[in-house]
Parts: sequence; C-alpha cells; structure tokens
Amino acid sequence: MISEKEELLEWRKRAAAQPKGRVVLDLEADSLHRYQEKICLIQYADETGSCLIDPLAIEDMSPFYNWLRDTEVWMHGADYDMCLFQRAWETLPAMIWDTQTAARLLGFRQFGLAALVEHFHGVTLSKSSQKADWARRPLSPTMVTYALNDVNYMLDMADKLMTALREKGRVGWFEEICRHSMERARERYLTGHPDPWRIQGSGKLNRKGLAALRELWAWRDSEAKSWDRPSFMVCSNADLIQWSVALQEQRPVSPSPRFHAHRRNRFTDAVQKFYLLDEDDYPCRPHIQRRQHSEQFEANLARLCKIRDEKAEELDIEGSFLITRASLEAIAEDKEKGMATLLNWQKEALGL
Repeated sequence: MISEKEELLEWRKRAAAQPKGRVVLDLEADSLHRYQEKICLIQYADETGSCLIDPLAIEDMSPFYNWLRDTEVWMHGADYDMCLFQRAWETLPAMIWDTQTAARLLGFRQFGLAALVEHFHGVTLSKSSQKADWARRPLSPTMVTYALNDVNYMLDMADKLMTALREKGRVGWFEEICRHSMERARERYLTGHPDPWRIQGSGKLNRKGLAALRELWAWRDSEAKSWDRPSFMVCSNADLIQWSVALQEQRPVSPSPRFHAHRRNRFTDAVQKFYLLDEDDYPCRPHIQRRQHSEQFEANLARLCKIRDEKAEELDIEGSFLITRASLEAIAEDKEKGMATLLNWQKEALGL
C-alpha cells in the first residue's frame, strides 16, 4: 500500500519506466456509502507486479494525475472510472483500452471481469468486498486481496483479447470505440445534467406532478447531503414518483414511518412548498415529437433489422452492441442523418 508522497514518487519512477500501454488501473469509490462519492483506492499493475495507492492518505496526488494524463492504460468497464477521474482531477488518461469493450467486440456474452478471468485463467474471483466501504481504514486482508485481483490478471487477459482481435481484423474497430467512449465521457462531464430531478418514471407526470417531483427531489438531496449518505438511503426513486403522482392527483401524501421526526417535518415542509407554487412556476414537460410512421418507414426498419441480425450472427456480436434499435429507426426515417450518427466500424461491419 502506497500511502505517503515519497512512496508515490518512487512508484511514479517505476510506472514511467513501463512500456507504452503496459499498465493497468482500477478504482474503488464509496458511492454506496457517501453522498458525494470519491476515489478511495487506486489499483495498479504492470509486468513487474501490482500495488495499491491510497489517495485518502496522500494529500498531494499530482505525481499520479500528471502521470495519468500522459499514459495509456488498460481498464475494465471504464465509464464510471472516467467520471471519477474527471471529478477528482479534471483529467483522463491519454488513452483507455477497455477489456470489456474488447470482449464484447469478440462476441462474449458474459463480459464482466470475473467472467473473463474465469474464462481465460480458470480462476473464480470472490465478490465478498463488492459493496464494501472503501473509505474505511485499515483495509481488511479480504479487501486487499479483492482489490488486487481486479488488476492482477488484466495484462495477460488484454494480450489474449488483442490477439483474438487481430485474428478477426477488429483492432481498428476496438480503437475507434475506445476513443469514442472517452469523447463521450468528456462531453458528459462538461455538459452535466441540467435537470437531475427528471428521474426514470417522470415521463408519466404532468406539469403539476413534475413540480411536486422537483420539490421532493430537492428535499431528498438535501437530506442525503446533510447525512452524507447516498440519496437512495433516504428514499427510493419509486417513492418520489409515487408521492408525485399522488400530489398530481390531489391526494394526500405521508412520509415514511421510518423517518425520524425532523426528517418527517422537513418532508412536510417540502410538500407545503409545492402547494404554494404558482402554476407558472411548474416545470415544462419535455417536448417529444411523436411521428406517425409510414408504411415505407416500417419496411425500411424491418429491412435494417434483418440486416443487423444477419450481420450480428455472422460476426458473432450482440446485435444491440453492433447497432441499437434507436439508431436503426433514425436511419429508417432519414438515411443520411441516421448514418451520420454511426461510427465507421459500425458502417463497415453492417455493410451500409
């Protein structure tokens, strides 16, 4: 465990000496235990071995993130990790090669890390620390083993995946997908979410119901923040939708009996704040243009679905990974605009 800056500087010398693209990273965060998740542990591996870096103990992590932005790394299922990197240090690695993407491009239907390690190495990884609180110190021996196993098998597995990609002529596809994933991660970080309270299920609400949802979401967010716990520990999204539907229909709502007195009072205050809103202050429903599709559209879509399914079977790739139904619908409606949304590898694979 690297827990002092001097040790981190020594580690950086080791990391900087590694060949290009021959290092592995993984992150552990405390998103299941804190309001604002943070990086609690960094797992690192190269051809000489693996180690853990403790960002909670090291005040100045600049040797790490300055190295990171100039380095190509292997990771597995890196979407969430990219979020964490940008939130913590406003940077990403120079390149992330994602073993999950490589596996899906090769036709694996079970592409989680544990499934791939078992496939390539015959080792069953323990899931005992999957929901552990990684902000707690000291880490138990079980947690240390779990964390190191996330990177110990990755370089060898990456080599096997790359060999298979070369044999199938899909290395170019792999590189394009990895670069595109990083571009999307940067865009998400820069744009954020303008209305985070528009959760799943809000589409059924009218403007009054959306106003209720907005107030209740703000109440839950405030409770979670002051408690320093994830929002779902206060109440679920389903609870928020259920209460909002009731208020939309002018039915009374009651806080959960498990809430303590102060939380119940603040819940009641949020409901009262909703009642005092002027209708002009209600949020607008998102405008969704629903088109009546022509027979030509349906014929185009059926033809494209058939092409997709045939190509997916031929390439042994999941159809939804090859191209989503939404993309097929866009092409069926307006070929030029729809095709413009595809990556080059998709056009090549589909023969469009």
